[in-house]
Amino acid sequence: MPSHDLSRRKFIGAAAFATAGLATVLRQAYPVSAAIVSPSYTPPESPRVLLNFNLDWRFLREDVTGAEAIQFDDSKWSVVSTPHTFNDVDSFRTLISHGGGDRGTYKGVAWYRKHFCLPSDISDRRIFLEFEGIRQAGDIYLNGKQVGLYENGITAYGIDITDMLLTGGKDNVLAVKVDNRTSYVERATGTEFEWNTNDFNPDFGGINQHVWLHVTGKIHQTLPLYYGLESQGVYVYAQNFDIRKKTADLTVESEVKNGSGDRATVGLSVVVVDAAGQIQARFEADPVDMVDGEKSVQIATGSIKEARFWSTEDPYLYDVYSILRVDGKVVDVSHTVTGFRKTAFKGGVGTGGVYINDRFVYLKGYAQRSSDEWAGLGQAYPDWMHDFNARLMRESHANYVRWMHVSPQRVDVDAMARHGIVQICPAGDKERDPIGRQWDQRVEVMRDSMIYFRNNPSILFWEAGNTVLTVEQMEQIVALRKQWDPNGGRVIGYRDNDNIAANSALTSISEYYEVMIGQAPQTDALKTPDALFRGYSAQRRNRAPIVEAEDFRDEGARRFWDDDSPPFFGFKKGPNDTYAYTSESFALAGVKRYWEYWQNRISNTDPAHSKWSGYASIYFSDSNADGRQDSSEVARVSGKVDAVRLPKEIYFAERVIQNKQPDLHILGHWSYPTGPGAKKIVKTIYVIANTGSVELFVNGTAHGVNSTPESGYIFSFPDTEFVPGALRAIGRSGGKPVAEHELTTAGPATQIRLTPILGPMGLQADGQDVALIDVEVVDARGQRCPTAEMRIDFTCRGPAIWRGGYNSGQIESTNNLFIDTELGINRVSIRSTLTAGSIIVTASHPGLKPATLRFTANSVECKHGVATWMPSRMQMLAMK
Repeated sequence: MPSHDLSRRKFIGAAAFATAGLATVLRQAYPVSAAIVSPSYTPPESPRVLLNFNLDWRFLREDVTGAEAIQFDDSKWSVVSTPHTFNDVDSFRTLISHGGGDRGTYKGVAWYRKHFCLPSDISDRRIFLEFEGIRQAGDIYLNGKQVGLYENGITAYGIDITDMLLTGGKDNVLAVKVDNRTSYVERATGTEFEWNTNDFNPDFGGINQHVWLHVTGKIHQTLPLYYGLESQGVYVYAQNFDIRKKTADLTVESEVKNGSGDRATVGLSVVVVDAAGQIQARFEADPVDMVDGEKSVQIATGSIKEARFWSTEDPYLYDVYSILRVDGKVVDVSHTVTGFRKTAFKGGVGTGGVYINDRFVYLKGYAQRSSDEWAGLGQAYPDWMHDFNARLMRESHANYVRWMHVSPQRVDVDAMARHGIVQICPAGDKERDPIGRQWDQRVEVMRDSMIYFRNNPSILFWEAGNTVLTVEQMEQIVALRKQWDPNGGRVIGYRDNDNIAANSALTSISEYYEVMIGQAPQTDALKTPDALFRGYSAQRRNRAPIVEAEDFRDEGARRFWDDDSPPFFGFKKGPNDTYAYTSESFALAGVKRYWEYWQNRISNTDPAHSKWSGYASIYFSDSNADGRQDSSEVARVSGKVDAVRLPKEIYFAERVIQNKQPDLHILGHWSYPTGPGAKKIVKTIYVIANTGSVELFVNGTAHGVNSTPESGYIFSFPDTEFVPGALRAIGRSGGKPVAEHELTTAGPATQIRLTPILGPMGLQADGQDVALIDVEVVDARGQRCPTAEMRIDFTCRGPAIWRGGYNSGQIESTNNLFIDTELGINRVSIRSTLTAGSIIVTASHPGLKPATLRFTANSVECKHGVATWMPSRMQMLAMK
């Protein structure tokens, strides 16, 4: 999806497009939902439309000769939809190792083929094909002829296919030969892409992001697809803010191409519309005379009043329509969704840090692999699940995510903007200083990413590298930011931990600083001299913000409650394991680490403690990447949620410590074994709270009050004896109760419960949508049994592909019709096909009452290779 559009798209029907004239179809093209753009403003019609090219591809995971030819027989190939990865079936299945290795995933060649047809009168339009991403490389053929070569594995790519199309209802064949081998080298130079490696960039091969077909007039605004098209699209930014008066000056820079065959006088006008559909600004530029073939940037400026500025607390977005007219006739309308915000990046004690709309914002959140993968599904899953990820982050009160090593996916970038999460956007990197062609490759993907994402208000930082650069390289990369994003309110920097004195010249060039303390000793870390804070120096602090980019690199699986809980009774460390955390101790360690940064945040006026402007804990979700430990797990389990996004106890702890409002959480459960032979449980109960004090009750009887937390948030209650019933914690501030949490004892397991999680429009039979199903073991009252770990067997009938779930401590646990519950719950998934109909899922275990779930895959029209279906990010907006 182009960078000028965060979420809202206009599509036309496939059948109508193939059988009717283009002008007729354009009049019938359904607009964005009235919930998104009200009838008070409807943009004028223009030749520009967007076709959904994601459905009904043919796929084969092997190399074959001649598959690019029109006549090639693909009738026996699998039918898939994009985004698609061919590593959903073989990832998260082998034990993790330090350094990553090949992880057991298929690396090789695979083919995709798509048949489609377009109407006759499209001949007076320009047609552009957009791939949001492919991993790693793709030879792209149209009707037997090569039209493109995609190689960098990161950025979006565009091709003008106008002159190669067959129209008039004739069949076109688009074929893509994908190669995800880590040994792939750039064709022209024989150079490897340094980021094409599983440990830093999990290699989910395939056409793993969206595919679009853009139709424009001959005079049009270009697409932000520098890779392939060398075009820069529309750039929208605000300046001269008056936050108190709610005003700002707006500028729209639009690159316009005249392909009409003649000279034309082109006028650019702009309409800015709020979320209620009301026009908030309207302005235009002076018309420009353009000769045939000319491509130039037109600039329109205006102002907005009573503006609602984007922030982490109020992530407000506007629709910006940039309109081209020739002789009074509308020839193009481009739609941009963006937000306006004032930023500042300051150094200094007490006044330094990141400012949004004149307010200091301490950044707190996570570092996440840009693949953002799910166990059993890989990197390719529907848009609503990316929004699900972002919402989970935001519900833990995070306002910051640092994408790791390579540029993130379009859908994730857009989701973070909607949820008010500040982003660090890298380009391509593997923690070293490249030279020669590999450095040029990094610069190119940084340029392409800037152009593609520069209208996103939540990206505040461009990351030039994940390790030290040379002075000359940093000067080049800062110049790149000033060339392609001079007015977007963003800065560019790099991560560097070591030898700061030797890199003082870099300090004077970088516009912000990232560090990775990560594995520094946790004991008394705050009391160490500045020299022991890796990446920190007073020189840097006094010049620009310093943000922690990936701290707390420890690992802890979700399935171990504590040392007293069956079936594991703690984590039993193997010979190659680095860590030995339970869910309880993992959460405690994470809180302690967060506190070390929090009491040294930049807003502190004490120079000895005023250091950090932000903190990111590595990862948000468990990943199929490299690990810091060997042997025990099939994923790197540093996540705050596991690889199917079920929260660990550390997630709830993060929710509390990142919350500005009173909050608390009791770590663990209150359902220990009882009866003959059961061990008496007397343990320390830990309550994570941001209140002044916490009082603990066992079955209504006060057990104690703690007003002296460890590491700011950990309230301990030692010698607490387990008695079945209720464990309740009340947090107080100023003597008044402000937060509480209660755990109750579950009875014996009696039954299984299935709970579906679907997109806002239900399950779509588009070949790419997913239904998530939570499977729980519960007692007679329906309460989850938190120590139940047992195998659940499933059946699945109907038009669906079973993808199953995942057990992080078991090899080959994905894609099976069975899974073990962990802490009484697990999560499985099914993927839709292109066939609508009823789907029935059953779950059983000997001795428990089974469960049955019924739902329907809703019909999605796709004719002639084009769909009327709307991507689910559109559906989410339509539901609001």
